Amino acid sequence: MSIEIPRPKAVKKLSKLCVQGACLSSTLLLLVFTLPSHAQGTGKILKWKDEKGTTHYGDRIPPQYSNRESSTINPQGIIIKHNVPISTQDQAVDIAKLDQNRKDKALLDAFTNENEIDLARDRNLQSDLVTLENLQLDKSNIQKHLAENQKLVDSLTKQKKKIPADLSTEMANNQVNNAKLEQLIKERKLTIENTRQRFDHDKQRYIALKYHTTNNDATAAEMPTPVSSTEKNPTKE
Repeated sequence: MSIEIPRPKAVKKLSKLCVQGACLSSTLLLLVFTLPSHAQGTGKILKWKDEKGTTHYGDRIPPQYSNRESSTINPQGIIIKHNVPISTQDQAVDIAKLDQNRKDKALLDAFTNENEIDLARDRNLQSDLVTLENLQLDKSNIQKHLAENQKLVDSLTKQKKKIPADLSTEMANNQVNNAKLEQLIKERKLTIENTRQRFDHDKQRYIALKYHTTNNDATAAEMPTPVSSTEKNPTKE
């Protein structure tokens, strides 16, 4: 025989709340285990478009769409981050700016004034100028021999005499060597002209950077286009 002991109303209410609390805790635990993976983490949702322009949502962007425009949305549906991919042109511009900044720093570190750039130019040109002078001297000697041999050939032809084979061979070799020397001289002149242009550009750039002669920055001084073999070269032989 059991006897029910009367309990105050406060105790009964407390017991009821405990039972409800236990049920609520069980429900919360169930929800935690059944939520999608992104809800278990930060709760942020990613939004992106595929190649057809279709919008997708998820907790992770597929690798093939990582370089496309995307957004990060918080649980309240507010965009908290918007990623816009950098175009190839913008990337090229950024790379060019970084490269120019590196060259500018090297230029300012290498010289203390613009006169030092002129001295560096002259040092760089010295070897090429000596080589050019030797090539021109060799060409002058070959042309002298060619002129002498041609005079001899003309004299033999006038006398209706046979031209010796060794003389013909020598003239042919001299003509070949003369053509080679002309090409080497032309190439050396181009090298000298390009070196002068490069140092002139560096000097203008140095002045612009050091004394701030440009309006916004020193990018106004553009790199000169190297002289090609088809352009007229002002250097005299």
